[in-house]
Amino acid sequence: MTQPPAPSLAFAGPVEAEIRPALLHFCDEVERHHGHRILSDQLRLDVLDETSSHPPVVAMAELDSVLAAVSIASRTNEGWTLEVVCQHDHALAPARDIIRLVVNGVTDLLQTENPVRITWWARAHDPWVEHIASALGFVEYRRLHQMRISLTTENAARFHDGAAETRGFIVGSDEHEWLSVNNAAFADHEEQGGWTHEQLERRVRAPWFLADDLRLHPVSGGITGFCWTKRHEPDLHEPKLGEIYAIAVDPSQVGQGLGKQMVMAGFSHLARAGISIGMLYVDADNTAAMALYESIGMEVHHTDRAYRWSGPPSA
Repeated sequence: MTQPPAPSLAFAGPVEAEIRPALLHFCDEVERHHGHRILSDQLRLDVLDETSSHPPVVAMAELDSVLAAVSIASRTNEGWTLEVVCQHDHALAPARDIIRLVVNGVTDLLQTENPVRITWWARAHDPWVEHIASALGFVEYRRLHQMRISLTTENAARFHDGAAETRGFIVGSDEHEWLSVNNAAFADHEEQGGWTHEQLERRVRAPWFLADDLRLHPVSGGITGFCWTKRHEPDLHEPKLGEIYAIAVDPSQVGQGLGKQMVMAGFSHLARAGISIGMLYVDADNTAAMALYESIGMEVHHTDRAYRWSGPPSA
């Protein structure tokens, strides 16, 4: 009986010009096959950035000389975020040996950092991750809810009435002050904290960025809060969505009700743009934020999970 081909590690190292086209083509092909977005926005932007002084690292595995799986890790605030992309029947879990190959390929590259913090994000449409993560030294430590709300005429009117006054972001003028508020509000946050001008500029250059969708409060004077909204085009599995991509209030203004008013400002802005479903992501253990979002009528749609690397599993 002929043995099935064994996967082989084709590349492991920083994302460079020579491998970037093949890597992006593979991820795009998997997205088309599965019918939904695979890579997070942050990771895709990091891969696309040809000028970054801290490029992502990637491990790429082949079957019969054909690219079959990749794992990509990108720097975050004091750590790395890992995502895995594999071409497989979506109704079945991918082969463990190829996932092990690409994940270990990245952890082998990064474990020379001491200490190293690697977070593997598993989307709700990849439930197989929980069955293999522990075997590779990862332990679940965080859950992220996606919450949604219908932006009906009634809700849109309610949000308009309760919204803080906002204005759009001005490129070339608001960057420094926006970063100051963002980094103060998210000082300990793994993905949103510690942003640099380079990270903000990367998103401002993104095809989906619209300056008017980044709402700032107040309309004049120093920024005390923002609500960054984003529009998602429909795919095979999802309708058009309007997301509150990031929202924050300057710590000196917390407790005055501005957070809820900024949420309403964001959804009011999206409703005026003709979007009928609003959504956002929130940590499952952020009880204060969960209570706020539930108070305006939002409900949990699905949950993503994060796994923290604890080191190579013992033999």
